Amino acid sequence: MTHIIPVIMSGGAGSRLWPLSRQANPKQLLPLVTEQTMVQETVERFDSEMFSDPVFICNALHVDAILAQMSDIGRAVDACIVEPVGRNTAPCAVVAACHAAKRKDSLVMLVPADHHVKNPAAFRSAIKRAVPAAKDGYLVTFGITPDAPETGYGYIARGEALEDGVYKVDAFREKPDTATAQKYLDDGSYAWNAGIFLFSPESFLAEAEAHAAPIAKEARRAYEASDAQNNVIHLDADIFGACPSESIDYAVMEHTQKAAVVPCDIGWNDIGSFTSLQAARAAISHDGQGNAVNGSVMTERSENCLVQTDGLPVSLVGVSNLAVIVNDGEVLVVNLDESQAVKNIVTRLKEGGETERL
Repeated sequence: MTHIIPVIMSGGAGSRLWPLSRQANPKQLLPLVTEQTMVQETVERFDSEMFSDPVFICNALHVDAILAQMSDIGRAVDACIVEPVGRNTAPCAVVAACHAAKRKDSLVMLVPADHHVKNPAAFRSAIKRAVPAAKDGYLVTFGITPDAPETGYGYIARGEALEDGVYKVDAFREKPDTATAQKYLDDGSYAWNAGIFLFSPESFLAEAEAHAAPIAKEARRAYEASDAQNNVIHLDADIFGACPSESIDYAVMEHTQKAAVVPCDIGWNDIGSFTSLQAARAAISHDGQGNAVNGSVMTERSENCLVQTDGLPVSLVGVSNLAVIVNDGEVLVVNLDESQAVKNIVTRLKEGGETERL
């Protein structure tokens, strides 16, 4: 029986969601869309017999919180692999493959911790479709069926069919302008790149060694030299710190001849900004004017806003398309069209030495 090991990448700081997301309590540990936290939501998607216990790749600061949150929902954890420093997703994937390679007949399901999926059953069906290709050595990514000319995501162009619902990747495309995104949408053969992967550890390591040898070498060495304490594995700090930082797309997927894609419509949302958070929350519940609110909030002639307060009452009058966040003594007001720029505030706080606010 093939074991699919969910490996959940949970190392991000979520700077675009400041001040909700903080260094000690980042977005993946928060209940942003539902009553469950993002890591709890993520793990619950793999609640079936084809999945093994999850593995987390995370920051040392978050191990206790992750284990506690898994205990709260009655889920065992295979391991928490601790990154001494962030090195993007390609080294994560190598480490995940090294860990999974110790198990016979296993596949790695590599997923970010900060995605919301409204239809987990459809996601599991897509994974089942991908299994034969992954066992045949393909590195399978999951392409989200687009419903708008979105310019904030990369795109995947599908090529020839490998089997029902599984295709070779023809090309990866960078984030497009609006006109190009509309062409992709009209074409019908493009999908959003969600950064979700299924692969055999042996196949991925072979492709990483072929196309990103320095990353493959250093990440493998860091794992092999790690310090394991029960189910907490600390990667070697010096070796991992010397590993190049690069995404799995740039390092491997754009170069390999074994890239495959499974297009799927799963109600996916990347909770990477207040814009996407507002859309995800409003899709579940809003006040009739598209306002997604949490806490002591009043709105008057206002629409399509995201408002969250942890105490101080907030009232909106005659505005639209805003995020208003009051959290732990900080207040943020941002036009949702500019929500990506919130990370610039975080950068300025770091540069100014105001780390206590992070």
